[in-house]
Amino acid sequence: MDLTIEDLKCQTALNYDKELCVCKKVSYRTIYKEIIENKLLTVESIAEKTSASTGCGGCVNRIESLLEYAKKNNYEPLP
Repeated sequence: MDLTIEDLKCQTALNYDKELCVCKKVSYRTIYKEIIENKLLTVESIAEKTSASTGCGGCVNRIESLLEYAKKNNYEPLP
């Protein structure tokens, strides 16, 4: 399921501690924190920092959406 930026914004703001990567048990909060603190630009760089997306790969689209959201919002913290 592909999420739009607005879907992701709403979902993440309401469920910041929800797991984004189920295989590796990594939350939206953890991944977004790494993105904004380190200005990460790729799924691979997030995988190196958090192990997210290194299991089944089912979360890659969500990570890409989160990266896009962070870039569009100048790496500002989520509401």
